[in-house]
Amino acid sequence: MNAPFLLSPVRRALLIATAVLLAMGMAAGLALARPSSPAARAAAQREAQHLWSTRPFSHYRLVVHAPSWCKIDAEVEQERVVKVFQNSCPVSALTVSGLFEYVDQMNQDPDRQYCGPNGCECVEQRFAQTEYDATLGYPRAIRVRRQRSANWDGLWGYVLQHGLPSCLNPPDTDVVTVVSLQPLS
Repeated sequence: MNAPFLLSPVRRALLIATAVLLAMGMAAGLALARPSSPAARAAAQREAQHLWSTRPFSHYRLVVHAPSWCKIDAEVEQERVVKVFQNSCPVSALTVSGLFEYVDQMNQDPDRQYCGPNGCECVEQRFAQTEYDATLGYPRAIRVRRQRSANWDGLWGYVLQHGLPSCLNPPDTDVVTVVSLQPLS
């Protein structure tokens, strides 16, 4: 007599295989979600700057959103802004060299820890998560990434008074997005 809660060997094997595949997928997702190391980010930036330094032009038009709600449209020659067509942003017109400098500033102290937004029960490291153009090397998108973790030094006191803190990583914040880069000569 078959009990209703017993599985056939085929169904049991299928269930185990599904659970293993699901666990492997979750592990792969967690591994891919980890941010790159400071050394890997620096190496990617050096490679991108090398590509940019070997481009065949020095005169270009750069259109960016900096941040996402505004627009800068400028003409650049020899890495100097020569004409601004539009600037509705709270920053001056940008050059590609200026974008690389901005990434440098954001990544200058990769080991520094800041208190989280609700206090120091969570700490976060902040750095630039940058996408580079594969052909010319310029930064196509610069985002601020905040990697949070529990601050173990004062965590137990916090837990006893308030419960478990939420140290979840917030979404990346767009800082600069290149809309277009057009060589002019």
